[in-house]
Amino acid sequence: MDLLTSLENGLFALGQVLRFPVMALLWVCVGSALFMAGNCLVEFLARQRERRGFNLAVWLKTGPVLKANGDRQQALPAELRRMLDEVKKASDDLAAGGLEHIVLHREEKVRSTVNPSRTLVKVGPSLGLLGTLIPMGTSLASLAAGNLEAMAGQMVVAFTTTIIGLACGTLAYIVAVVRQSWVNQTIREQRYLAERISAEMTQGV
Repeated sequence: MDLLTSLENGLFALGQVLRFPVMALLWVCVGSALFMAGNCLVEFLARQRERRGFNLAVWLKTGPVLKANGDRQQALPAELRRMLDEVKKASDDLAAGGLEHIVLHREEKVRSTVNPSRTLVKVGPSLGLLGTLIPMGTSLASLAAGNLEAMAGQMVVAFTTTIIGLACGTLAYIVAVVRQSWVNQTIREQRYLAERISAEMTQGV
């Protein structure tokens, strides 16, 4: 019985030790969520500006992709422009699988932009739950000791951390959904552009 009590007390103490890092990480989540939202807004405005009136199908009709000059290439959105730059630099290796490698590399890079927000979707609520359960233990201990004021204070902390964790996760989810739509559009355009480049290589344009 003494051993069981020691184990229980040790776990309770360990839970209290985790309280500070959990609270600190929740603040990190708040900062990260706000940063992601701000960055997403900035990127939205940039995409609106560079894609206003842009249509890839129309752009492709203006001439061969590989022979696009500086002004014509600048009309492309940033991600497509970077991909075309890589293709032109690796022109000697395109026929030996180089084009596919570039397309896959660009896709991985584009997809990685969604990873931080997806991570926060899971981490935020998890930390909020931890921040709820840890003070609950202290609150119950205060209730057992008859200290209702301390119990009420711990309950406030418990519910606040839940709200903060869920709010961070919700904001991150919105950012992830928006970014995923941009990722899908970019990947679709990159593949279309790569197919046209492959056709030009085959035809020797």
